[in-house]
Amino acid sequence: MDGTTSLTYSDLRERGERLAAGLAGIGVAKGDRVAVELPNWTEFLPTAVALGRLGAVLVPIMPIYRTDEVGYVMCHSGAEVAITCEEFKGFRYADMFAALRESLPELVSLVAVRAADAGRAVRFEDLTTTSVGNLGGLPSPDDPFLILYTSGTTSRPKGCFHTFNTVRARAVSRRSASCRSPSSPPRTGPRRVAVSHWRWPPISGSPRPP
Repeated sequence: MDGTTSLTYSDLRERGERLAAGLAGIGVAKGDRVAVELPNWTEFLPTAVALGRLGAVLVPIMPIYRTDEVGYVMCHSGAEVAITCEEFKGFRYADMFAALRESLPELVSLVAVRAADAGRAVRFEDLTTTSVGNLGGLPSPDDPFLILYTSGTTSRPKGCFHTFNTVRARAVSRRSASCRSPSSPPRTGPRRVAVSHWRWPPISGSPRPP
């Protein structure tokens, strides 16, 4: 999936539920905002599943963002937990978040992905070994799920609020658009792939794992 690891849908469900239990263990609950700044790594997928299962709100941050932009998104969204990598392409994300904690009193927990030395952070991999207990009731379709921030080209980024229903509507519309009739001309040229495309099959009709 990211050139180093892969997931089946069964794996995704199992890891997502284990991670949900692990995140609940460090205090993540329904309605909490959780910032996630990761490269295109497999760990993003079970993170989204875990947060959705808990009813927490996913706040993805583009990996090109640095201290100023990340600090603004963290403060504006009210995120209490951040999930990031230790280092990627020479930049130490965990160190940036550790420094930001001094100016972000709301930031209670930091989770480090693929970290050799997590320091004061919690190792992501440790959270995925938690036994799945009672995760509580499922969130409502109209509960908040996602806050996406604009690029902030002309001013500060703006947070766009999404519920499970609005995300599902987007997935269904994209699936409908991709179901071409046999008489349609073949698609040519490169195809754009969004990070959210992994949601289409489980949302729009693929069988759930046993």
